[in-house]
Amino acid sequence: MPEPSWRNVVIVLLIASLGVPLIVGTSFFFPYVAPRNLFFRALMEVGATALVLALCFGRKTLDLHAEPIFWSLMAFLGAALVSAMLSPAPTHSFFGDFERMGGVWAWVHLVVFFLLLRTLRDQDWTLVLNAALVVSLAVSIDAIAQHVGWVGDHTVTASTATIGNSGLLAPYLLITIALAGYLASTSLRYRPHYLAVAGVNALALVYAQNRSTVVGLVFGVVVGSIIFALLAAGSRKKWTTLALAGTLAVAVAGVSAGIRAFPATAVTRYVPTVLQRLARSNPAGGDESRTMQWRASIEGFKDRPLLGYGPENHNLVWSAHFDPRIYRFDTEIYDRAHNQFLETLATTGLIGAAAFLGIWVAIGVTLVGAYRAGRVSASAVAILAGLQVAYATYLFFWFLDLNSTMLWILIAALISSRRAVGSVVLEMNTDDASGMKPRPVLALASIVLLVAGIYGEVWTPIRANRALAAIDSGTGSVAQNLANLELLSNSGARQSAHTPILMAQFLGSLRPQLQDIARDSSRRRMLDRAFAKEIHRDTLNDRLYTHEGGLLVEAAHFYQSPQYEHMAIDAFHKAIELSPHRIDQRIALASVYIGNRDYERALVVLSDAVKADPLVGEPRYRLAEAYLGAGRGDSALAMLQTSLSLGYVGAPETYLSVGKRLEFSGRSNVAAKLYSDYLEAKYTEAVWNRSETIERPVPTADIAVAAHLPLLYMRARESELAIKSAAALSAFDPSRTTLVDRFVSDVGSRRRANWVAKNSLLPCTTARRPGSIDAIAFGACGVFRRKL
Repeated sequence: MPEPSWRNVVIVLLIASLGVPLIVGTSFFFPYVAPRNLFFRALMEVGATALVLALCFGRKTLDLHAEPIFWSLMAFLGAALVSAMLSPAPTHSFFGDFERMGGVWAWVHLVVFFLLLRTLRDQDWTLVLNAALVVSLAVSIDAIAQHVGWVGDHTVTASTATIGNSGLLAPYLLITIALAGYLASTSLRYRPHYLAVAGVNALALVYAQNRSTVVGLVFGVVVGSIIFALLAAGSRKKWTTLALAGTLAVAVAGVSAGIRAFPATAVTRYVPTVLQRLARSNPAGGDESRTMQWRASIEGFKDRPLLGYGPENHNLVWSAHFDPRIYRFDTEIYDRAHNQFLETLATTGLIGAAAFLGIWVAIGVTLVGAYRAGRVSASAVAILAGLQVAYATYLFFWFLDLNSTMLWILIAALISSRRAVGSVVLEMNTDDASGMKPRPVLALASIVLLVAGIYGEVWTPIRANRALAAIDSGTGSVAQNLANLELLSNSGARQSAHTPILMAQFLGSLRPQLQDIARDSSRRRMLDRAFAKEIHRDTLNDRLYTHEGGLLVEAAHFYQSPQYEHMAIDAFHKAIELSPHRIDQRIALASVYIGNRDYERALVVLSDAVKADPLVGEPRYRLAEAYLGAGRGDSALAMLQTSLSLGYVGAPETYLSVGKRLEFSGRSNVAAKLYSDYLEAKYTEAVWNRSETIERPVPTADIAVAAHLPLLYMRARESELAIKSAAALSAFDPSRTTLVDRFVSDVGSRRRANWVAKNSLLPCTTARRPGSIDAIAFGACGVFRRKL
């Protein structure tokens, strides 16, 4: 066994840190992110302390004068620090949140990771690199098993393995493929083994189905082969390498172009899904949500060109330059630009962007120096340089993440170790070390900082994170979750961005129980404290103001306090001021006005929401609710019809309310059209196909509409529509097929007398008899008997 020493401690910590991708905390909030980041930080802090203690009490010194990559990392860290200090949301810039665990504090630990790697001697690197490959092999096997269907969620099309996100799994595998290639180029004896690992990782990469990484891989292979051909001028292998790279590029481009030109061909089924997705990429279509983030980043850079909004603050950039067209694609919540270079430009400004690019320049310069010094071969240079091109291509569409970023830093430290001989920790001989004295004060300070760091930035966030996870799961009792809220409010954890959001959601879920809680003095006090705690928000984060407004609305209901309601209205107005094109806060504000029957103000607010993007359905539906409350039925009808045509379906009660008014005023045909549009928008055209069955739960109100609609069409003498619409009842409840068949037969034979006086196809008279067990019919029949 090797003699225990600080160096062995560092090696063990580095190897342990490489196991980060295998850590998943099931009882954590963001279980694939927070626990592995906190684990990594704890290891780095212990490793840094071990290094400091070794320098304090040993005849050692640190030599960093010939480390351009280290100093480029320090330059970027310094730029990010200055940007964070002057950011409108400095806490978020320093510490990030549990969803990403980024910020300045994350980069501090990555720089420490680089420094600890540079303490390795040449003979130590083989052990560390092989450990990284062993972990990658475990991740790849899990990804392949998930694709085959042996483990994990079988409904997921793209493998996520232990990373939890296929888009973040892919770059991790990309770097490990390059790492295996590098080791294969340096070891003839174990080359087949390393190539086999690279093959397994490449297969897992295909199953991850990430387009950006595949494009990056092609670019990296092409650039790497060109570099190899230039450096290995006298070797015949250069032609083979160029041919293989060219074949790969042509194959990927050709297959993608073929699928794009002939998407319906049978051959397409046998092409890897990732290439099908690549062929269907459309920046002006389904992928426009990302180009929206790019445009927002450019506008954010124009706002604060020198230092930006601060690291981790793309959400502020997006709020300030929100594009409401995002509602047509997917979620409107974006905390990443999905372009690391543009995001760095917007969040850290010109200084930070220049420093970030400086890291890449330093890596390139160091790699050139290593080759000139004869410490790396031409093939190794080609692989390492190709990796930089591939990873940069990936980052043009994605962002940094611990799983892949730490390996990028590992490769950077490897390149630096090839440029310089040995470790950055120099062992001094007796003569040179005669003037060196022990530094116990520095050693004690490092230990104190370690304890404070572990407690304040590892243990405290762990407690807060687990409390958030408990609240989010909703499995605990009300008292337990209120205690968790109190813990969060008093916690010193800096990653608090999600606390007010979950606080508002949880307290909103308690509304049915608030009166019972108020009668219990101990629980009432806990609830009082939960309402009273200050929400720590970013000064420009409109979403946190929106959630604060929701929390204050719940407080207003609980305490019956107009003051809380006024505070909620102010919070919503602040959110609207910060992001005037986002719709959520306008809808939340309008709901407060509607609750107070102040329909005129609600109409103004919702009309502005509709103007933000006329092609989004929900604001029109909410506007219909306000029109309905204000007694403007025709306007409500127009808004409901438009919202349905835009694909938004609201609560059935609203459509029933408008439909009943139309029937009462003699406009049954218009009511029937509204009901028909509602059912089709909610359940697709399959609802009119008698051979179809709706597999999801159907509310009683929808069954009532389906049973009522055919009779409306029959009275309007629209026999074909009556027969067609009757199919909906069969789709909702196949046991009613006989009843539907009888109705269809009667209508087709013009025997309408049996149905004229009825409001529903269901046997409502039978359902009202004592002892009837037809609960569905009883509930559905009652819908159209109720008053408007």
